[in-house]
Amino acid sequence: MTEQDIINYLKNHPTFFANHLELLDTLIIPHAQKGNLSLIEMQLERQRQYIKELESELTKFGRLAQQEPDIFLGLMPLQQKLSATNHFLQGIEKLNQWVKSYELQAAKILLFNDQWEKNPDVPAQYWIDRKAFELIRLERFGLRHFYLGELTNREKSLMFLPDELPIGSVACCLLGAKTLQKPTALLLFCAHDVRHFHNGQDTAFLRHLVDIVELHLHRWLLNYER
Repeated sequence: MTEQDIINYLKNHPTFFANHLELLDTLIIPHAQKGNLSLIEMQLERQRQYIKELESELTKFGRLAQQEPDIFLGLMPLQQKLSATNHFLQGIEKLNQWVKSYELQAAKILLFNDQWEKNPDVPAQYWIDRKAFELIRLERFGLRHFYLGELTNREKSLMFLPDELPIGSVACCLLGAKTLQKPTALLLFCAHDVRHFHNGQDTAFLRHLVDIVELHLHRWLLNYER
């Protein structure tokens, strides 16, 4: 029996713990910072974390609404969509719906394989090897957190599947790079037009967009962070 079999069983039998209260009382869950927690304590801990994330989200949006109202209004529809999602693939779907309203080709998030525990809910196409990406980071990003422009065929083959091609130009954003030594993921936006994204474009909108996606990415993958 695999972990996924157990997950599926519990999803299909929602009264399992109600029928086995003695098991519920004795379950102990390891916690990285707090040692062992009961299942109820873990649920409370997750709720507290979720409340903290919501408070952070409201603070950021309140500041953005005051300082840059145009960007705030542009990002509000996406924020509403992402707030209603609980899983990584749902978030990708909502991102794609949003970018297509701006006549872009697609959006994609790639997770660095040394930053997250493998997640059975995240297909292989959404993982990227950090060592393989490092040459691209050095050549394209330098000390910046964004790259806007074209990619070589070799670079595209690392980040996209064959059926996602052709791609004209991309906006590639490093997630987690502002607070951690290493970025945790890549956020990619693709356009058919080779001139749509180019060097020298203003990245103010992208910076705020990254803040939003980082917040939800952590929530979607809370149990899989190293």
